[in-house]
Amino acid sequence: MKLTSKKAVVSGVAASLAGVATYYLKDRSNRIKMKETFNDLTSKIKERTNGYSDSNVPLDKAGKPADLEDSKMVGEGAQTSVDYYNKTQQ
Repeated sequence: MKLTSKKAVVSGVAASLAGVATYYLKDRSNRIKMKETFNDLTSKIKERTNGYSDSNVPLDKAGKPADLEDSKMVGEGAQTSVDYYNKTQQ
């Protein structure tokens, strides 16, 4: 199996990154720093989403033909809401 030059470069870069990550994370203090950074990042993301969850998404009315705004959108060419409605009815 012959690798093209683009695939060879991508493979080389991926292998290099894996090696650098392994070397960096073999030290306990670096692992602790990385874990703290990851936890800080996830907490910032949670703050930005401000309690956003799937329960806040109004999918109960999505795609119903009686909904004027959805009907207008479908008239303009959007079929996603109709497909969702049809799937939920089956």
